[in-house]
Amino acid sequence: MAQEALEITEAIALIARVPGYKAIARNLTRRTVRYVPTLIDRGQATLMGVILIGPEALLGGVVGLAETLVHEEFHTRQNHLLKTHSFWSGVFTRTPVMARYERPAYQAALDFLAVLAATCPEYASEALAEADAVRTSYTAFYAS
Repeated sequence: MAQEALEITEAIALIARVPGYKAIARNLTRRTVRYVPTLIDRGQATLMGVILIGPEALLGGVVGLAETLVHEEFHTRQNHLLKTHSFWSGVFTRTPVMARYERPAYQAALDFLAVLAATCPEYASEALAEADAVRTSYTAFYAS
């Protein structure tokens, strides 16, 4: 098994340890999660529900990867038409086009990190730092 696959497995196991996140971990184990070394984004969820993980997601250790997986898993449960709606709403209102689509996935990631920090002291500082990075990323890309 490739190192990336082991890291993904470890991140899913961490998600499963966090109270309230067993169902998300279970959903991730049922999906195809694939490492793509050329992926520019941290992660992507395809229309078919495949989760693609890029190299940047692995740089944040198990907590950063778990956060990315929670974020992308959220996208697999969103209505695909929301992506189109978000795009055109942004065009018409002259606001960041994907903000409406991304906001709830970023929030899901932040919620996960808050519970992780509160319930797993060994990951608390890493989770809080990752949450700051998530907020910074959202603001940089989607705040108007």
